[in-house]
Amino acid sequence: MIDFTVSQEDGEKFSVKATARDVLAWEKTTKSASLKALMEDLRISDLYKVAFHAARRTGQFAGTMQEFERDCDLEFDLDGGDEDPTRSAR
Repeated sequence: MIDFTVSQEDGEKFSVKATARDVLAWEKTTKSASLKALMEDLRISDLYKVAFHAARRTGQFAGTMQEFERDCDLEFDLDGGDEDPTRSAR
């Protein structure tokens, strides 16, 4: 669903893919959250929460949400990225 590269303060990096389960966890812990709202109004705070749930689920981060926000930088790619889904003319 969403691919993240997480760069920790100590220089360590890891990749994690947020799945529907992580978005569900975010929706359950965030008032008025929905997948539609996430995709239409991308807020970095929401992306951090989704990435945190994914990193915890996969065992790549054991700290708190506050530690994740303080110690980690995010890069992310929504499925499809900037790729053009149409074929080029021959």
